Amino acid sequence: MSRTLFFDLDGVLLDTEPLYRRFWMEAIEKCGHEMREEEALGLRSLDASLSRAWFAKRYGSDIYDTVRETRKQLMEAYRADHKIQAKKGAAELLREMAEKKIRYFIVTASPLSRVERYKKDAGLEIDPALVISTKSISRGKPYPDVYLEAQRIAGCDPEESIAIEDSPNGIRSAKAAGCYTVMIPDLTEPTEEDLQYCDKVLKDLSGIIDLIS
Repeated sequence: MSRTLFFDLDGVLLDTEPLYRRFWMEAIEKCGHEMREEEALGLRSLDASLSRAWFAKRYGSDIYDTVRETRKQLMEAYRADHKIQAKKGAAELLREMAEKKIRYFIVTASPLSRVERYKKDAGLEIDPALVISTKSISRGKPYPDVYLEAQRIAGCDPEESIAIEDSPNGIRSAKAAGCYTVMIPDLTEPTEEDLQYCDKVLKDLSGIIDLIS
């Protein structure tokens, strides 16, 4: 059976999650509020409508757009002096998959314009045609929609799909779409509940090729 790999981007191929955590917290502070670290971590890959509802409940008003825009500005100011970094082994993995003609796609919560900027920073060779963003569908992670769309574009069945994710929201999205789910924990280790959605847990990208060999 031919299998297709679906990679999350932030936290799997790009070392961006520590920056998102930092700048969510700094952005909310600039808006006159506070955010705990675990709350910032809970926003990883989270669908915009769910994020908006969480902000409204947590802070008592609809400040999501303001905080998100502030976070974006802080991130771009950071990029002026610091390039976005790839995760260890990411560039080598992408080259090896290209050499071996292993089929893969990027399934991300980031818009395509951001993917283009960050991949250049990190020196990753990613064909834009292989990027599937939650921004192009109605619901993001943890809903299954983006992985179902990825399977449609790839022309593969769920049992032929291997999803590589780092976050609880990502792993839930992939599992709900019927993918074989691989978690590479980034900022947090999986909880007992998270493990229910994982078929395999790896410490880094070095074992990915073995999944389809």
